[in-house]
Amino acid sequence: MELDHDSGQMRGRIIAGRYQGAALESLDVKTLAAMLGEIDEESRALLVAYLDRRDPSWSEHSQGDAAAGRAAPSGGKMSEQEAYQILGVEAGASAGDIRRAHRSLMKKFHPDQGGSTYLAARINEAKEVLMRSHR
Repeated sequence: MELDHDSGQMRGRIIAGRYQGAALESLDVKTLAAMLGEIDEESRALLVAYLDRRDPSWSEHSQGDAAAGRAAPSGGKMSEQEAYQILGVEAGASAGDIRRAHRSLMKKFHPDQGGSTYLAARINEAKEVLMRSHR
């Protein structure tokens, strides 16, 4: 999954399974929603975030357990490297740069702005991880 920090566009490619190698945008929403029951928890959370951005009403039209993929993953601890990538800042960024990047992303990906709770939580976690070294 790739996130364009400027536009908020999400792109992704399926890395395993029957649609391996396919770009998410090349598959219809119904096909993507059907995949939710076949993938791991973190992949499911990313796919739900993508679906929320692509078609905010996708879950209203999904059947069965597809909408159940909306639960946030428990996941492990985020590394500093991953936090830098999520916020789109360089290693060693200042506290001000981290706050600005966080604020900019939250304006685009907050659930109240059509984003997903999963992405908002990951953005918040990235800020927390990086701000620890500035305390």
